Amino acid sequence: MSLLLVLAGFGAALFLGDRLLLWMEERGWIDYRRTYPGRLNAGQVGPAFLAIQGLLEPEKRHAAEEQTALRTERDESGGEPPPR
Repeated sequence: MSLLLVLAGFGAALFLGDRLLLWMEERGWIDYRRTYPGRLNAGQVGPAFLAIQGLLEPEKRHAAEEQTALRTERDESGGEPPPR
């Protein structure tokens, strides 16, 4: 019987905590469940795999470095990178 009460109390605490966090998110204080702060951008996935491949195969590290250099040139100039 006491185990059932403990589980019910734990469930109620989780529910109330979730409601509190959603209320805080609604007021703009935090990003919790409805704002999807951890969603990946499609442009971030490719460089991540190149970085992992660079760790596993050091001879192919230049590909990740080249892509990073292109992105840096694009960011600094505010447009597309110059053709190579």
